[in-house]
Amino acid sequence: MSTALATTLVALPTAGQAQGTGPATAQTQQRSFNIPPQPMPEALSLFGRQSGMQVSANGDAVRGARTQGVSGTMAPEIALQQLLAGTGLSFRLEQGGAVIVAAPSTSGSATMLSPVMVQGAAVADKHAGAADRANSITIGLEDLERRNPSSLKEVFAGEASVSVGGGQPMSQKVYVQGVEETNLAITIDGARQNNKVFHHNATNLIDPSLLKLARVDPGVAPADAGPGALGGSIVYETVDVADVLEPGRSVGGFLSSEYNTNGDSLAYSGSAYGRSQGFEVLGFYKNSDGSNYKDGDGRSVEGTGAGLESVLGKVGFESDSGHRFEFSAEQVHDEAVRPFRANIGRLTNRNEGLRLYDLKRQNFAFNYSTPNADGMWDPKAVLGYGRTEVGVPTPFGSVGETSSLSGKLENNFNFSPGNTLTVGVDFYDDKAEYDDPTVSIYEASTNVGLYAQARITPVDRLRLSFGMRGDQNWFEGTDGTEIDHAGLSGNASAAYDATDWLTLKAGYSRVFGGITLAENFILNENWSYAGGIEPVRAENMTLGFETHHRGFTFGAGIFRSDFDNARNETFGGGPQITSDFETQGYNISVGYNWGPGFARLTYTDTDFEIDGITGDSDFGQYLGTPIGQIFAFEVAHSFARTGLTLGGTLDVALENEDPAGVGLQPLGSYESLSLFAEYQPPTLQFLTLRVEANNLFDETYADRATYGQEFGNVIPLYEPGRSFLVKAKVTF
Repeated sequence: MSTALATTLVALPTAGQAQGTGPATAQTQQRSFNIPPQPMPEALSLFGRQSGMQVSANGDAVRGARTQGVSGTMAPEIALQQLLAGTGLSFRLEQGGAVIVAAPSTSGSATMLSPVMVQGAAVADKHAGAADRANSITIGLEDLERRNPSSLKEVFAGEASVSVGGGQPMSQKVYVQGVEETNLAITIDGARQNNKVFHHNATNLIDPSLLKLARVDPGVAPADAGPGALGGSIVYETVDVADVLEPGRSVGGFLSSEYNTNGDSLAYSGSAYGRSQGFEVLGFYKNSDGSNYKDGDGRSVEGTGAGLESVLGKVGFESDSGHRFEFSAEQVHDEAVRPFRANIGRLTNRNEGLRLYDLKRQNFAFNYSTPNADGMWDPKAVLGYGRTEVGVPTPFGSVGETSSLSGKLENNFNFSPGNTLTVGVDFYDDKAEYDDPTVSIYEASTNVGLYAQARITPVDRLRLSFGMRGDQNWFEGTDGTEIDHAGLSGNASAAYDATDWLTLKAGYSRVFGGITLAENFILNENWSYAGGIEPVRAENMTLGFETHHRGFTFGAGIFRSDFDNARNETFGGGPQITSDFETQGYNISVGYNWGPGFARLTYTDTDFEIDGITGDSDFGQYLGTPIGQIFAFEVAHSFARTGLTLGGTLDVALENEDPAGVGLQPLGSYESLSLFAEYQPPTLQFLTLRVEANNLFDETYADRATYGQEFGNVIPLYEPGRSFLVKAKVTF
């Protein structure tokens, strides 16, 4: 049977045909596949789950490849053949699975690369393809390399439902379907983030140069996403040695430099890494410096000069028996003169000038896992510590510091492909502290949770995910008052392949969030907590569908998130003020993938209300912001023979009249176009050259998620006007 199958596959005139001889286990059982167009590493992980086959591939060989996807009911080999079509990759059947190999350079057999388990690799999502990932937005390493982001706004370029405003990195905040990021469970390398320090700063300052992955689970998040996943979750992962080391090498590194004409900013970075006998080590450093940038009208936007410094160190070990240990240490530091209120250009009724902001975020994480495990013993352990400090010398010599010690211990019971139960326990110990020469005060919160999440495939075309967690929360106020609360959270998601080209999906969650900590810079030693504080709870619903056929995709969905007793404290009003708020709307996406390139358009229409009326970005500092209607378009094409890639993004916001209904200014429309060209000479593969033209229309605008646009006395922090960027990277 295996000989006949191999002969049939070799005879097919596609780039994904199986080649070579040797033992092969035929996988003729028909299975249902639903793998949309996406980067190849993520697609292979999905294929492994849906086929039940063990898939091996060298990460460097598949990293830059994209697939047009595969859908329908068929034998796994036929599905894999379609998945690899047009990529220049092929596969060979081996005992127990398939090995992805590079396309042969001659008519002989394919050249075998050193395989790495895709399904169990550290970069893979073990739950890819599960129903709770049906709405996930995943920005992988290939996306990050293509977008070349210098801020989180550029990380999520092309994703209309994720908005990032603030003009420059140290003041940018992320909103997912209108919900501010402190209402989501956010982790960096598995470590919980508690960075609600100062509303004029970024909530989570991140240098995208450190990242290999950003995954957003909007609205409904699974129980193992962690505590506090009120409106979903965001997962950030930093690069590993396997992501950057060339195949066949034990050591390597790179040097990179880029110059941006708008602000005369210069950034340089370097990294060195290696691995030997299971041990890995990686070091990375980046520094950027520059002057104020100009907006589209040519006016200098004061206090926007680049001044970011980033450091990452990682050590790891993976044993022959499949046990992986990893420790990472990361720091991002921005110290520069900024607007008096760093997220505002200026107030028209005040002349406050500039002042120094010193913002430093640190993250330490230890991870233990068994990447290749696929049975009943598949444990994972995480211990993390994160700390963010904001120093503002003027006018009070103020320092705000948040910290979080967190951890979890869980096990995946893998009953069979597509049928897994995850059970675990997690905790966090958070603290928010404010200090100046006259006072030192803090709030603290501790939480312990138990959770279980089942991901099953009860019938061939149906995927279900449902889970529950119970949390015990202990809160301590500035005056020593202690308040305890306990609560349950539940979630359920479903994805049904109604046909070979249509998938229906839905999700629901009810989440307990305990008592969230107040912002450091409004903590008041005179607060009274008499009467207690009610814990925040949230309810999320999603409903949608997606279609895919011959590279074309189309999808649409509706969403709604309702928050009860969201803490909205003020310095003078006290610690007990809460608000009910909601976001609701719909998303649409359409795209086409033609192998070496793709084009994709996403659209969102989001409404935001606080206590029953249209919300604004001031009262909703840590709740949400009025987003309205946003279009995001992204396109790219690679010319493999020449080493040239061309592409760009277009962001469009329609005017939002909702704030005018409560006596504020409407939010203006804008269009921002950016283009790039990247070249890797075929004879000099160690060299990468890139040029960009950003905001080509020279639009004067503030991103829709930027604070204060609806207020007449606020000059918002405008985005940079037209700029040109050149970059060179040398890998050795």
